[in-house]
Amino acid sequence: MTDHEHHHGRRGGDRTGPTATPDGHRDQEFLVCGTSIDTLLTQVADGRGPDRDAHQENCVHCQAALAEYDRLWSPLRDLAAQQVTAPAGSMEAALARIRSAIDDSDYAALRGADGTTRIAARVVVAAARYSAESVPGVRVALSRDLSGHREAGSEITAGVAGASTALEITLAADYGRPLHQLAADVRRAVVTKVRHLTDLEPVEVTVIIDDVFTEP
Repeated sequence: MTDHEHHHGRRGGDRTGPTATPDGHRDQEFLVCGTSIDTLLTQVADGRGPDRDAHQENCVHCQAALAEYDRLWSPLRDLAAQQVTAPAGSMEAALARIRSAIDDSDYAALRGADGTTRIAARVVVAAARYSAESVPGVRVALSRDLSGHREAGSEITAGVAGASTALEITLAADYGRPLHQLAADVRRAVVTKVRHLTDLEPVEVTVIIDDVFTEP
């Protein structure tokens, strides 16, 4: 997880949403930020998942997707390391299954034998906001949901992909608090609460301390 205690510019990008396939299923080709999911999947398959470009370093949507694809790709990577010959067509089938893991980047998806639970990114944002504001020394940490709708002063963003989530939290702190320790406390509280409430894995939590207040 990274720790940024300065202000980054907000991410943007045109969004191309899911389109309906002939069988009625949705085909998610791009993340909310506009990045092609095939580009990210190829990056992971080629072993370049950790080699983020400038956009990915500052994009919660790409961070969540890269982590989720890396998690799903790991068994195939282990087989390759053992030099096991896969049956014909099995690699293509595995790629198709992994690609379909992110079928809607507005929602996380927890799949089980008895069904799928979908959790909206705005729910992750709410959990992060409440847990961040419970940390002593945090003055304010409001929210922006994944689709870009903002409340006044809102500064929490969540990216979700499959069972992974990445968050960026911008907050104001009480003057006199050790800021690096405050960021670590916020990160710990957010990871614990989001994991407990949603069963998602917070793969990255960036904390930006944008202001301090001296008045009570």
